[in-house]
Amino acid sequence: MSAPQRIRPESAAQADSADQTESPASGLPEGFRPAAGEDRLPALLGYALAVESGTAPSAEAAPARRAEAERLMQDWAYRHLHNHLERLRAEAAREALAGQRPPPGFLTLVAAVLAGLLLFAALAWVALAFGLHLPALPFPQGQG
Repeated sequence: MSAPQRIRPESAAQADSADQTESPASGLPEGFRPAAGEDRLPALLGYALAVESGTAPSAEAAPARRAEAERLMQDWAYRHLHNHLERLRAEAAREALAGQRPPPGFLTLVAAVLAGLLLFAALAWVALAFGLHLPALPFPQGQG
């Protein structure tokens, strides 16, 4: 059986670059080299901020740039979380509204009012037919 061949030629180049023992961050100046896996992103972002500002990335400026990088990442994470929560809230509101019945229409409300008036008239007619009456309600007398 023959040796396996790669389908894409760039995959072979990527596999060769993955075998290198030197990490890409080893070319960074002192102070910007990541100490651990979690420290990699703030270190690289701090270096990028130093290069973007046009100043030479030095070991003295590294802590300030890393602090700025961490602040920017925290701001971004907060905005990302806030936007994601807003999308979840909007989706939950849409789902809650989709499960409710639509409100009654105009004709339904008019029919309900007419039915109520007819019921009141029928009860008043029955009361008058049996001689029932309500005692007079005490209304305030106007001065005049």
